Amino acid sequence: MQTSSLHPVKGVPGRWFDSMQEDGFTMRVAVAWHGLPYYGARLLRPVVSKLGKRIAIIATQGPQSSEEIEAALGSSICIAPEDSHLCWNQLDLQVPNLFFHSGWAYPNFRSLAREVKRQGGTVVSMVDNTCKHSLRQEFGKYIFRWRYRPQVDFAMVPGASGQELMKLFGMPDGSVYTGLYGADPETFQLGPPWSERAYHFLFVGQFISRKGLKGLVGAARLLRSEGMDFRIAAVGAGPMRADLESAGIEVHAFTGAAEVARTMQNARFLVLPSMEDHWGLVVHEAALSGCGLILSTAVGSHRDLLSVRNGFICEPGQPAPAMRQALLADPLWLSACLPESRRSALAFGPQRWSQVFGQIYAHAAASQHTGAKSQRGDSVRNMN
Repeated sequence: MQTSSLHPVKGVPGRWFDSMQEDGFTMRVAVAWHGLPYYGARLLRPVVSKLGKRIAIIATQGPQSSEEIEAALGSSICIAPEDSHLCWNQLDLQVPNLFFHSGWAYPNFRSLAREVKRQGGTVVSMVDNTCKHSLRQEFGKYIFRWRYRPQVDFAMVPGASGQELMKLFGMPDGSVYTGLYGADPETFQLGPPWSERAYHFLFVGQFISRKGLKGLVGAARLLRSEGMDFRIAAVGAGPMRADLESAGIEVHAFTGAAEVARTMQNARFLVLPSMEDHWGLVVHEAALSGCGLILSTAVGSHRDLLSVRNGFICEPGQPAPAMRQALLADPLWLSACLPESRRSALAFGPQRWSQVFGQIYAHAAASQHTGAKSQRGDSVRNMN
């Protein structure tokens, strides 16, 4: 059975929770997320709602306050200390049967995972890296296989590039699931028709060179020198703000997800010409909003969200040719981009996270249930 295939279920399969309780066995679940962000809380919310007190959410302090995260999650969170020898007793929690944690980079979560494995539990590593085939990753695969692979049963990654990386690192077929990241479709909704959108191009993110902004500035100047008329905006902050403004790019400060969603609904194309990037949550937000996509090959989500039906690919830091194609594209094709982006984006998000969780939960519960029944059988035989 290929465990990475998703059955057509909505939310989390409740039958597992019922059967575990009927047989006197209840699964305990914990999710530990380093710097749990707002979108992560929204992804977890349906699962938390389903499991109630049978799931613990553990986090280190992130960009938002604990109160904001708990409101988005619909539940309280446990703040974990940065302790390389952290144990479940320190958190005043029982050792769970199923433990999701955000990667092997954090010693406190690795320590918790080792304790889960010692007690026969299932560990899922949430990994957001993309496959770059770099020397570091080629060397890192040996470290992972030797040091961390015995501590990981399943991996959860954003998309296809993450799957490729975990295969390189030695995870077997069927043990790697996509769907780790995703924006909330209730926040990022389909905007008006393209003809009513004021901005031809939009960038959202840090104003730093790694995002390929030198190329974006050059592209804006080049295309205007060719007589092309367009509006371009950038939302974010960083040291390259003055460079953007000097090229006639309208700059807006980041003021929250709701405001970014409104800006995306007013833009025709998201442009992300990064020199290096992970999956790029902003790409998913834009696709949900009906934006066409102009992405560099360094953006991990280009394999999951971009096609010839909703945008253009570019080389890292060189968006000008793709932006020119977008400005000259056929209006009918442009109109079709809007629903195509939304369609591709709906494959990711809270529902996908819940589906993946349900699949992994089912396997972990079956394993734990079998083990519990075996132990009860051994006890009965010993009594006789």
